[in-house]
Amino acid sequence: MKTILATALIGAAGLAASTASAANITLCGASPGGLWSLIGVGLDAAVRAQQPDSTVTYQTSSGGFANIAQIKAGGCDLGIVHVGEALIAKKGAAPFQAPVEGIGAVALVYDKAPMHFLVSKSFAEEYGLGSIADLATSGAPLDLVSNRRGILPSILLEEAFAKSGLTYDQLEENGGSVQYEGSAGAADIMTDGRADMWTNATFIGTSAVETIAQARPMTLLSVPAEVSRQMVEEYGSQLVTIPAGSYPWLDHDVETFGARAAIVAAEDADPAMIELVATAIRDHADKIAEVHSAMGGFTAEFAASLDALDYVPGAAEIYAPAN
Repeated sequence: MKTILATALIGAAGLAASTASAANITLCGASPGGLWSLIGVGLDAAVRAQQPDSTVTYQTSSGGFANIAQIKAGGCDLGIVHVGEALIAKKGAAPFQAPVEGIGAVALVYDKAPMHFLVSKSFAEEYGLGSIADLATSGAPLDLVSNRRGILPSILLEEAFAKSGLTYDQLEENGGSVQYEGSAGAADIMTDGRADMWTNATFIGTSAVETIAQARPMTLLSVPAEVSRQMVEEYGSQLVTIPAGSYPWLDHDVETFGARAAIVAAEDADPAMIELVATAIRDHADKIAEVHSAMGGFTAEFAASLDALDYVPGAAEIYAPAN
């Protein structure tokens, strides 16, 4: 399924000498209507501002892992991925059967989407929980809701638990359970009291967290510093502090790690297409920043700041004047 974000403008002015010829660039994202589709809207606007008879077509997908496969197969020119997904592909870890080479960054698009380890306040008080490491030592019979199996937030959750000393097998031996649900289903389960904890990589202030906290008193658990450092090294995550007061009920700072997302392409992608996209981002970053409050800090400097994945040839050179 493809959602056309824009059509070419007829009778547009001649092309600038520094840009490529007219192009219809395909961007693989995720489900329609989410933040990634809005990033597609912004990128399309930036490209059209740079070169009016070129467009970006947003193609729906099951997410970053699928987008990497699509880029390798030639099914899309660009893809949005979590940085951790690109690093998993590079290592050849599941769901990939072998290392995936030849994928590079075009732009970092957002960061600071912190892992929320959202737990019932009464459950945390009963078992003395302040950090996810306390789950390993308390023997708490935690009923956990994870994001859908096999996508990055669920991978990060299971890895963070394991690095903190608690495997899912041990959790179940303690009398707990693990359920896999998308955000809407997880919110229903948590508000109904059918689980003690929900974990997801999501922006501070997200409505799902607020909905759950309105139904039941909640708190957030921190992540041990060493665990967060390992998540940064292995999954390109980012150290994040959720400050006290970020939610009306949060009375302490919470140390955790967060997900980042990038636009990627094949390293041997059409140089003219990369030049057009990177130049459009450099000169019209405001078109992307305005699509959502979470993107408000997007600038050319930010787009060029990814440190966990090499940029495709040509992109870094175009961003250089912004650095």
